[in-house]
Amino acid sequence: MAQSITDRRDQDFVLHEVLEVSNLSKYKKFADFNRKTMDMVVREARNLAVKEILPTQKDGDNIGCSLENGKVKVPPSYHKIFGLICEGEWLAMCEDPEYGGQGMPEVLAKAASELFIGANCSFMLYPGMNHGAGKLVEVFGTDEQKNKYLKNIYTGKWAGTMCLTEPEAGSDVGALTTSAKKNPDGTYSIIGNKIFISGGDHDMTEN
Repeated sequence: MAQSITDRRDQDFVLHEVLEVSNLSKYKKFADFNRKTMDMVVREARNLAVKEILPTQKDGDNIGCSLENGKVKVPPSYHKIFGLICEGEWLAMCEDPEYGGQGMPEVLAKAASELFIGANCSFMLYPGMNHGAGKLVEVFGTDEQKNKYLKNIYTGKWAGTMCLTEPEAGSDVGALTTSAKKNPDGTYSIIGNKIFISGGDHDMTEN
């Protein structure tokens, strides 16, 4: 029977029959992730999605965001589920444990993400930005930047965002005109205009 967010049998089929994800356990890095463990992770993700995240889906339309005294406020229910995602360490499932991640196979993070997005797509635009923002720092950042940002991003103390689209350029990345000038203190001055900023401002994290 089809379920409200994604069909469980279909997801199991893709994970175990098509991708054969349990074979990853033969590698030292994923030795702890046999089929039983993977099924448990996906089951807990589904429970969180159905029991906690799905009931908040309508709040994005019925309540929405508001601008109060220059600050963006999200629906109250979003605070609770963001907290649950952080407490369960769902933000950094496949990230390096050295930086606060759980070191899981990325395919498990994708399976959980499918469930969470199916439960409330608009909400997931907030925590969904942390993985990309963190990876950017992890791959290209200095040691100082990694120490400053990664654990805060991967634990949900801070949030990431995506500032791509401009008034004259969207998916055509080559048409972007925004530039960055490095300052003597190591910061950057950004010159340009951005629109449609995913996770651009909210009141669920410190930053």
